[in-house]
Amino acid sequence: MVVRMAARPPTPLVTVIIATFNSSALLKLALGSLLDQDLSEFEAWVVGDACTDDSAEVVTSFQDARLHWTDLPRNSGSQAAPNNEGLRRSRGRYIAYLGHDDLWFPWHLSGLVKFIEENRADLVHSLSAVIGPNGADLTLGPPLIGRSYQNCYVPPSSWLHRREIVEDCGDWADPLKIGDNVDNDYLRRVYLKGKRIELCRQLSVLKFPSAWWKSYAPDSPHPQGSYLMSLRKDPEETQRRILLESVTVWTRHLGVGVPARQAFGQAFRVLAHRMLDAYGRERWPLASLMRRRHQRQRHRRRRLRGLSP
Repeated sequence: MVVRMAARPPTPLVTVIIATFNSSALLKLALGSLLDQDLSEFEAWVVGDACTDDSAEVVTSFQDARLHWTDLPRNSGSQAAPNNEGLRRSRGRYIAYLGHDDLWFPWHLSGLVKFIEENRADLVHSLSAVIGPNGADLTLGPPLIGRSYQNCYVPPSSWLHRREIVEDCGDWADPLKIGDNVDNDYLRRVYLKGKRIELCRQLSVLKFPSAWWKSYAPDSPHPQGSYLMSLRKDPEETQRRILLESVTVWTRHLGVGVPARQAFGQAFRVLAHRMLDAYGRERWPLASLMRRRHQRQRHRRRRLRGLSP
């Protein structure tokens, strides 16, 4: 008697990790942009942070074997724990992250995979357009002048990194034990480990800040739906329109000029970041002070997002 072993699924090129909590309507749109990718060699782990809505049913409704669902038994209040669970389950050569309220252009994964292989970088990221109530508000890309990847914000939805980074840099940190956002903390640790981080100069992410849209409130608007329709109809024209909106906003700011008080504030922040980095953010008593400050900010942002404290 010959016993046939079940064939193991082929190793995916990319593992996409999607941390989510009780946002099934937005999750459905994010997954739609994922399944519209022109690179099909991926697996996706949608990790619920102890969800109580129909997020699991949304994932299975696509009937796509590349989509996997798991739910944490206890709510952590952060993307860190879901991301770590996704990393533990990942099999891909590369790791990407997609916010459950963000959207990808169809060339996001293929563009970043090509870029990371051509440049032999450890972590790459693309340009992200931040969408507010009035449209494209700004574009996030490389660090601002006077900063580095040690102290700048790059949305995880724009990242792609080699899985070996996790072995060298560890898991995402517990948000209660650090003095910064978990995504800033992870990128800083990657940078301080001497990993090569490179910008891929293409717009491939639409980011919808949850605090701007009160994403978790029952009556919050969901502009992602109209943007996903636009991406499916004509992604090149959508990219052109959003870039023009961003340039227009930026030009308007330049035309007004930067008030002396604001310019001084920007210079002070750059200097403060450099001093923090030089001293060491994890040294006492700075680490303790920053943790307390960060926890106050976390509580404030939860209220802005429509969540309980």
